[in-house]
Amino acid sequence: MPPHRRLYHIVAALICRDDDVLLVRQQGPGDAQATWALPGGVAEPGALLTEALAREVREETGLTVRNPGRLAYVAQLDNAHEGYQSTTFTFAVGAWAGALRAGDPDGLVARARFMPRLEAVETLERLPWRVMHEPAVAYLRGDVAPGAMWFYRRDADGADQLVTLLAGGAPEEA
Repeated sequence: MPPHRRLYHIVAALICRDDDVLLVRQQGPGDAQATWALPGGVAEPGALLTEALAREVREETGLTVRNPGRLAYVAQLDNAHEGYQSTTFTFAVGAWAGALRAGDPDGLVARARFMPRLEAVETLERLPWRVMHEPAVAYLRGDVAPGAMWFYRRDADGADQLVTLLAGGAPEEA
């Protein structure tokens, strides 16, 4: 990888209450419109992933992560056209506490809400970025085992192409 390529570690949280899934309504500076997604964000340099997870969840939802739980899945995206590579670690949060309130200091998250699983899956399917919706939907539907690894490359047109999926330790054809 060229030395000028930026590397990002991102964390995301799958927080469930009974059969409901927590999503946040967010809009980044370059996003055409607001979308619902899993809470999360970029890990700051020097932060452990679990520390970044707790911070992002607290900032975006008001909840306190008591136990980060297990690794649900990993999704890596190589975007050579924009000069970066990101790896997202999504945790199935084991325990949390507090009351919902959106208070994102970056001003990107406007709302946090628990949705019934089916509604959350349908909502996540509408995300415009394959790297964000495909692993989350597959995990929530039970189509992949915990710890699945998704590897994408963004093409010149901005579409995320699945290169490899490692689920249960065996590579599958994309």
